[in-house]
Amino acid sequence: MARTIFIKEIISILKEPKFCPTCQKEDKLEKDIIREERSGGKTILCTRCEALIVITNHNIKQVELSSTKDDTIMLKEPHLIRKVVY
Repeated sequence: MARTIFIKEIISILKEPKFCPTCQKEDKLEKDIIREERSGGKTILCTRCEALIVITNHNIKQVELSSTKDDTIMLKEPHLIRKVVY
């Protein structure tokens, strides 16, 4: 079933987090439903706050996203790209 995925924040991080860095919750995390092609990192989507967490050591400036299923990915404007370090 195709769905529309909205993203308003992209977060790059080195280690896989136990909870979302934005909303500090762990109940709405979905792993590997979106691929980030430029960095090749693992991704986690928080559907609660519409944040995409990319686990990579690359500095992300532009993203190239694709879905593993037949989902539509929509970036909300303006979207934020930031790096989180623990």
